[in-house]
Amino acid sequence: MSGRRAFALGLLLAAVIAAAGCGGSSSGGGTNATGSSGGGTIKQGGIFTEGTTNYIDTLNPFNYIEAQSVTAFLEIYPELVQYGPGLKDIVPSYAKSWDTSPDGKTWTYHLQSGGKWSDGQPLTSADVAWTANTIIKYQNGPTAVLASALSHVTKVDAPDPNTAVFHYDTPVGNALPLISGLYILPKHIWAKYDTNNGKDLKTFLPEQHLPVVSGGPFQVTQYQKKGTTVFKPNPGWWGPKPHVDAVALVYYTNADSMIADLQSGQISAVDQVPFTAVNAVKKVSNVHVDTYPGGEIVNITWNSNPYKPQNRELLDPRVKKALSMCVDVNQIKQVVFNGYAEPEGSLLGAIAGDWRSPNVKPVTFDCAAANKELDSLGYKKGSDGIRVAPATTGKDAQPAHKMSYQIMVPTSLDFNGDREFDIIQEGFKNAGVQVTEQSGGDSSAAYAIETDDTCDGTKNPPVGYSKFDIALWDWVAVPDPDFQLSVVTRGQWCSWSDTGWINASYDKMYEQQGTLVNESQRKDLVHKMDEIIYNNWVYTQLLNEQGIAAHTDQWTGYDPELAGYNYDYWTNVGQTG
Repeated sequence: MSGRRAFALGLLLAAVIAAAGCGGSSSGGGTNATGSSGGGTIKQGGIFTEGTTNYIDTLNPFNYIEAQSVTAFLEIYPELVQYGPGLKDIVPSYAKSWDTSPDGKTWTYHLQSGGKWSDGQPLTSADVAWTANTIIKYQNGPTAVLASALSHVTKVDAPDPNTAVFHYDTPVGNALPLISGLYILPKHIWAKYDTNNGKDLKTFLPEQHLPVVSGGPFQVTQYQKKGTTVFKPNPGWWGPKPHVDAVALVYYTNADSMIADLQSGQISAVDQVPFTAVNAVKKVSNVHVDTYPGGEIVNITWNSNPYKPQNRELLDPRVKKALSMCVDVNQIKQVVFNGYAEPEGSLLGAIAGDWRSPNVKPVTFDCAAANKELDSLGYKKGSDGIRVAPATTGKDAQPAHKMSYQIMVPTSLDFNGDREFDIIQEGFKNAGVQVTEQSGGDSSAAYAIETDDTCDGTKNPPVGYSKFDIALWDWVAVPDPDFQLSVVTRGQWCSWSDTGWINASYDKMYEQQGTLVNESQRKDLVHKMDEIIYNNWVYTQLLNEQGIAAHTDQWTGYDPELAGYNYDYWTNVGQTG
């Protein structure tokens, strides 16, 4: 590492310490206290600096894309419930307990008392009710991103400051996992943006109004989208206080520099060790490598919009399956992920366990069979070896054309997307299909390419998803399958949908699965839905990444599996005593 880089990080820590109002350092003073996390003594204070190659695109939960934003939401916005350690059970959070009516249509949450927003205003059930009712009000538009958290909720009441009552139109079997995705917002800050039919809720940028008014264990006092974002403890937080004086999330454009800073102790941890660097990092004596089952699934995303104007042969599941069969997934596993990933066939991912259909398998690598299928479908190779899609007639007629496409690759992936593209390009070439790489830019830019600037799912026919054919991206899943199942519904057009797929029968199944309180019945239906997504080749799922983080031995209580699922991800972290 260069001396200039070390000096710059030293200035960074000094600035964070000043912002935190303390006089220590990331490895310096503070009082000793016995901590429960890490099984040892925790020294209070210090700055926990976490390196990342993923950034917080916004602190607005109605308009985010990046998974790193979810990590931030969990630390600054209260949740009623969260996933506990191991991500198996739902545990209390702002709701200390709950009960349901005999008919299963009313859920009453009993809230922690005494909490305050970081600006000193009381945190009460009125904030819960306003947030939920506003999402319900605009669930088919500006608040669609969070709508699945409130599936079948008709209204929320706040009979007293410490009680929130959720009314459902039918019993819901997965109410608790769903409600874990409800980020509670301060009514006194956000209500003024409930204008323009809710559209101003999406355009408000809390990160431009620092410090962000927060009700979680931390508040954001400094925000840099691609720099350093600082989290200070929220003095109004009702729960156990964080051990640290501040957390600094440091964004890196170069993963090698990030790892060098970890090895030298300039930063405390990294949330994702580059796959090609894992073996080297394991050899560093003062660094602990943390591995855990990951929720990130890597895929080929196919534009499945039935109204797309060009290259409509890519709507045919047989074509998409054949091309997928020419992709050497094992080569991607070894070259891109250094072996730290496993083949995956389901959009639900390994984190969903037996919610995945046993009939959904990883794609079979058999390019000879794929070529036979493409031949039989009438896609003949030209003299240059590139297949030709024959002319079609009718409403969606298109002239004969070479099977030559662009594959959009975002620059914000946490793995080497360019190398992944190279392997897929070679596989498609072996199938007689030519592809070139299109840089997607960061997640916001890539999302705009996929959906179009004029995207409008309320029109008939809907508008959008007309400017791309194929993309390489990923999904970060949660244990309950509801969210992953929702992203391919018509209701998520111009929101979570990155394919533009429309299937009315599937959408009805999605609504039904959430109402099945019998887990076995719900699982049977989820399996059918999983198979429908798979057999339509809306995506080609490739690999499920292994989660690999690392931290120095100066810190304890770091559980990277909790990132994006539980606020203890940062509240339990402390200096070793």
